[in-house]
Amino acid sequence: MVRERARRLVQAASLVLSNLYLQGWISGTIFTGKSKMFCVPGLHCYSCPSSVLACPVGSVQNILSSEGFLGGITTGRPDSLILLGVIGFLLTFGFLAGRIACGWVCPFGFLQGLLYKIPSPKITIPSSWRDAKYAVLLIFVFLLPLFLRTVSGAGGDPWFCKAICPSGTLFAGWPLVLFDGGETLQTGFLFSWKTVVLVLVLLWSITSKLPFCRVLCPLGAIWGISGKVSIFRMRVDSSCISCDRCRPVCPVDIAIYKEPNSAECIRCGKCITVCPVSAIHHDVRKPEK
Repeated sequence: MVRERARRLVQAASLVLSNLYLQGWISGTIFTGKSKMFCVPGLHCYSCPSSVLACPVGSVQNILSSEGFLGGITTGRPDSLILLGVIGFLLTFGFLAGRIACGWVCPFGFLQGLLYKIPSPKITIPSSWRDAKYAVLLIFVFLLPLFLRTVSGAGGDPWFCKAICPSGTLFAGWPLVLFDGGETLQTGFLFSWKTVVLVLVLLWSITSKLPFCRVLCPLGAIWGISGKVSIFRMRVDSSCISCDRCRPVCPVDIAIYKEPNSAECIRCGKCITVCPVSAIHHDVRKPEK
């Protein structure tokens, strides 16, 4: 209980600290200060009125979709170096502790966890659906922004943000459109489409554990891949009795005694609390000799 309360406190603090520009909710403006050069380790839209940090997924897409990026990548143009910095930021988190940011920092993961507490019939997500987020990462974050140009000679679009991201719709799209009142912002097909996506994800979050994190989130995909070799990980001792008590409390629905190095694990520690023989631990991987 102490660990879980600490995790919720860290999640809430992360939400507050990444949204310090409260004036944005009054004026309907977006913060553009120097802190926007840095990314929050989670899915949180740059365009949220109160956001003081950038989204790493949005940053990657905007650079890849910039006009002439492919042709200029060999010239050492500054945005190429920025891209390497953002990817390095993401991989550093992953190599250090896998998907720990998903369980302890990400604002949208925090919201999904709260929604799941709403009493409702609960639906288990098939484990085979986990792989969909890797396709989302490859197609919508990398390939489409890099290669798809709807206007010849112009830059591309951040397709994950534009067509999928429910966090952006909830924390940026809806607030800005409501504030604007339709005076300048256009709300056509894409806005309607993303509203449908958001509503479905929110409803799904009531019935299933962290569905967006597990099935669609490209950050989860990046951190899951790098987390396979992370330094901070889970350890299951030989004293484990395979009672399976860990699985019902796991937010990502894994049996940690079967998959101690699972790419899905968010290092929340709930399994540690319920283990009757104290066989599950957080651990630091020792370098091989």
